[in-house]
Amino acid sequence: MQIEPDSRPEEVRASSLILELIRGRIPLTWRLAIAGMLLLSVGWFSYQSWRYFQPWKGTPNGKVATGGVDLFQRFRETDEWFRREIVYGRRRSAVYAPASYALFKIVFNGLSWTVVKPLWYLASLASVFWLSRCLIQQSAAGTPAEKLFIGLLPFACYATGTALGNGQLVLFVLPLMLGAILRLNRPMVTGRDLGLGSLGMLFALVQPTLAAPFFWLFLWVLPCRKPAVLVVCGYLALTAIALAFQVGAQPSKTLSNSIKARASAAKPGRPVSELVPTQPEAPPGVRRPAGGGWSLLEKWFKRARGGVQKGTEQGGYASLPNLLFAANLDHFNTPASLAVLLLLGAWIHRHRRGDLWLLLGVTAIVARFWTYHRWYDDLLLIVPMVTLFRITKQSQWGVRSRQIATILFLWMWIFLLAPGVLYTFPNPTPLVAIQVTAWIATLAFLAAVAERQRGGGLAPQTAPPLDQSQPLPHPI
Repeated sequence: MQIEPDSRPEEVRASSLILELIRGRIPLTWRLAIAGMLLLSVGWFSYQSWRYFQPWKGTPNGKVATGGVDLFQRFRETDEWFRREIVYGRRRSAVYAPASYALFKIVFNGLSWTVVKPLWYLASLASVFWLSRCLIQQSAAGTPAEKLFIGLLPFACYATGTALGNGQLVLFVLPLMLGAILRLNRPMVTGRDLGLGSLGMLFALVQPTLAAPFFWLFLWVLPCRKPAVLVVCGYLALTAIALAFQVGAQPSKTLSNSIKARASAAKPGRPVSELVPTQPEAPPGVRRPAGGGWSLLEKWFKRARGGVQKGTEQGGYASLPNLLFAANLDHFNTPASLAVLLLLGAWIHRHRRGDLWLLLGVTAIVARFWTYHRWYDDLLLIVPMVTLFRITKQSQWGVRSRQIATILFLWMWIFLLAPGVLYTFPNPTPLVAIQVTAWIATLAFLAAVAERQRGGGLAPQTAPPLDQSQPLPHPI
């Protein structure tokens, strides 16, 4: 897939598109759909913003967590990591790779929680706006109605608001990946493109469960292999730096003082755990200094594997680990996920000269399935929706393919609208099954179209280049 070097997308201005809507120049069907998405976006984002800025209270009694729970956990783990306190084994939420904590350290940059929290919120909103603009440019939308509709997709999607309320990473990882791939997928890559694209993918790997499948595109599809080499070298360097701060790390002083306070304040007949409830009792292994680098990697692998297991049982859905868990085969989670990842790499290599957005759409769906994910990661499915929309706008695919793409697009669109079906209905299982069936059908359709293109010699449609006036979104 190559990008014409002299092609430029039409400038996308939200004000002009909204003006067209107000003046009534958009057909009624489009106006109703757009108005509905606007209302959903405002209501959903308002609620999730309120939830984000509430004090953090964990998830008592299974209720909805407040206070940007995921961001707070990453901030706390990163702070302890670089204060040379043991993280793996103490924090149950610490399942991220060592390189991820080095990236978090760059992002948080020693700022306090009271500063990080509002900055992260503003950066999240900016990232969603960037994603919206990028999708408009890449979708082949021509009319103001089409551009408004595509631009509202990220805002009206239930996953976006949920990720905002949790302080989740997908709001940054997806734009970073798309920005990096689109920037570097051109015949002539400048030094600036190389640096920004490689840096964008490196930061996207802060969450490998989302970004790792897209690295195959870096490896097989991009005209130049240098970005892949730079990303691998950068990731290994960050891993080494992070491990250096944990080798020989000591148990937390806060935790030790908490244990001592419990022991001294204990009274006959009253459990010690009731006196100082804010810190859990440390397991025996946490009271010893951390081991060497290889030992830490082993601990991370065990924690990550345990996190997949626990997450699958307590919140993950519609993924390969969930399927294995239902069949009582969850001990095959790791080899099965790796096998799917390798098969995706082989498939992308086979179709590496095909349409880039076909490859992106298939990769996004596989990335959603290959390992444990919760519903905020469903934002990945915006990518195959744009791929389907592009097919409906390209005459080369034929009438039947465009009709199928239209049906699949509407099918996915309805179920991705906020607030989603998973937590809205008392018994969501039938609706979730219908929703997931749409994902699987889209995966099969896009794979078939890619195979047809490869076997039939259909020339891939060129995607417009990433607008150079818009910088890659930065995590903070």
